[in-house]
Amino acid sequence: MKIADIRARWVRSQLWRYVLLSMALAAPLALLGVMPALIGGVLALVAQLWWHQPWRLPEEEVVRYLNQAFPELEESAALFLKPAADHHLLETLQVGKIAPVLEKLSLPRTFYKPLRQAAMTALFMILFTLGWYALNTRITSLPVSPANTNAQTNHPEKVLPGINGAQITLQPPAYMRRPARTQSAFNITAPDSSLVKWELHTNNQVQELALVFNDSTWLTLQPDAAHTTWTATRTIRKSGFYQVSLNGHLSELYQLQLIPDQLPVIRITSPQPYTTIEFGQSTKVNVQATLSDDYGVRNALIALTIASGSGEAVRFKDQELPFENNFSAQLTQYQVSKTLNLSAMGLKPGDELYFHIRVTDTRRQENRSDVYIVTLPDTAQLFSMEGLVTGVAFKPEYFRSQRQIILDAEQLLREKDSIGKEKFNSRSNDLGTDQKLLRLRYGKFLGEESESNIGDPRVAAEAGHDDHDHDHDHHGKEEGGVVDPKDFGNAAKVLDEFTDKHDNAEDATFFDPEIKKQLKATLTEMWKSELQLRLYKPQEALPFAYKALRLLKDLQQQSRVYVAKTGVKTTPLKPEKRLTGEQDKISPRQQKETIAYQDQLLAVRQALAALDAIKAGDTNVSTVALRDAQQVLTTQAATTPALYLPALEAMRRIQMHKGTDKDIRTAQQGLQKILKAPPLQPQSAPASVSPSLPQHYFHNLKTGRP
Repeated sequence: MKIADIRARWVRSQLWRYVLLSMALAAPLALLGVMPALIGGVLALVAQLWWHQPWRLPEEEVVRYLNQAFPELEESAALFLKPAADHHLLETLQVGKIAPVLEKLSLPRTFYKPLRQAAMTALFMILFTLGWYALNTRITSLPVSPANTNAQTNHPEKVLPGINGAQITLQPPAYMRRPARTQSAFNITAPDSSLVKWELHTNNQVQELALVFNDSTWLTLQPDAAHTTWTATRTIRKSGFYQVSLNGHLSELYQLQLIPDQLPVIRITSPQPYTTIEFGQSTKVNVQATLSDDYGVRNALIALTIASGSGEAVRFKDQELPFENNFSAQLTQYQVSKTLNLSAMGLKPGDELYFHIRVTDTRRQENRSDVYIVTLPDTAQLFSMEGLVTGVAFKPEYFRSQRQIILDAEQLLREKDSIGKEKFNSRSNDLGTDQKLLRLRYGKFLGEESESNIGDPRVAAEAGHDDHDHDHDHHGKEEGGVVDPKDFGNAAKVLDEFTDKHDNAEDATFFDPEIKKQLKATLTEMWKSELQLRLYKPQEALPFAYKALRLLKDLQQQSRVYVAKTGVKTTPLKPEKRLTGEQDKISPRQQKETIAYQDQLLAVRQALAALDAIKAGDTNVSTVALRDAQQVLTTQAATTPALYLPALEAMRRIQMHKGTDKDIRTAQQGLQKILKAPPLQPQSAPASVSPSLPQHYFHNLKTGRP
């Protein structure tokens, strides 16, 4: 065997390996069709060949494999790649020695191991695909009726002898625009308020046929002339169960499940729930929402309420605006939008707009969204000095400064055409400087450092001198300082001695977090106003200045506290009685109330115990608990028949002494679904074993001895 033959075998095995792997990949795609499998297999094969390129296998790789796999070649297989004329004496002797070994060489089984693995993978994927296809074909070939689609119907229905067949027609309400469907099963799942028509085919021996709904309501079926076809019609408006009564004999319980019509769903994407239109912003608000309903949207509109005025002179104005969409198609989902022009609607500064969206579905069910608020701040009200005397002492001055900046900016805009560009820019820059100073003055209340000494060489020298002294002090403590032995192991003391501590801006004031947050927002607006003034754009700076003024006004209002007057006059305390701890005549108020607790689910608990006794073989079980539990199951099955109908049917068989172990388990499962955790009952608090610490304190304070 020559090295070229071994290389050819290697290349062929690699090619077959890539073909088998491509077949393994294409096998699952065959479930989608022949063409997807063919295209996927070809693409996989081309990708593998392009990436690996097995035809470019060098003979040196084959030689290395032979030297590692066959020790008898004595690591000399590479000599066969050289021409015979280039061999020296030792190489010629070595080639003559190993040539017979190479001729009789047979490749080991491990040489074809990758090919066998690819074949097993392809076989597994093909068998898996065939099994999946056979399983799906068997499932889809089973007859499926509308009643069988219900997940709760797990067993075949039992029909009374004498009924040869049934045809039940379900007609949804007209507003749903759904066609009627027919089924042969007695279990019914239909939309709410559907018209149901029963048509039962019987033999000639049936004299009376009726339907019993929830063990309370009867519906008699009318026969034809031959008494073989019985019909009845009824509109179902409530879920429950029913039975067929044939000549006085009742059938098993059949499910009557109604699918309710859900309310319309409203999702407002724009604007935000609370929107404030600042000075200079557009007074147009774009309302965007998504409306959806399970059976279709009939109509939608925006209900608006405009509140104007203040105090006792508040006036309200209501109006409704339709959307521009056409709801005649009554689709299940709509994307609606409406632009509200507040100026055209008559809103003035200081007014508020409240609006919500009302949607009506095809059943005329109405749903409302949350109320959204849009406010227009009154900039003139911000300049009012009313109530400032009751605020904090530093606020009136700063309010006047912010208002003065706004007034100067508006005056500068009015004089823009009469003054030169250089003077306009200079005054705008001066206003920016005033805004900066005001921002720094407010920054002090948040613990911010002053910017007045930035760049001052004397400050830098002093800071350097302080740092030098500080470092020198640290070295002195580390080298020659005396440490108190009591402080050994005290981490706080060590950190206090050897670390630098600076002021924390967040903790430099006594304001609560909400005031700090609002002050930070105010500084941000002042900085934006200063930026625009520095850029010689006072028109763009006014909205930020107005917003800063409004935030400051709100902050001033938060500092006002109202204390209601009271007409109660308490008896003055005697000086000699104060802080004496006399509590002998003070008795705590105690209110006792006796409530008789009634366990509403006592019958269910007793029935579970009785079912356990029946399962254990006890025949002397009281049927009262089982009968009471059956009434509870009947009530629950009338509301949710899909959950409790099997348990009710099993309980009835147990009552008639026809129940099996499976019926007992089914009844127990239904009763356990009804049970819930009992409510907590009031209990008397246990008396304390020893007096509490406050009692010890007042006792010692009264007696004067510890």
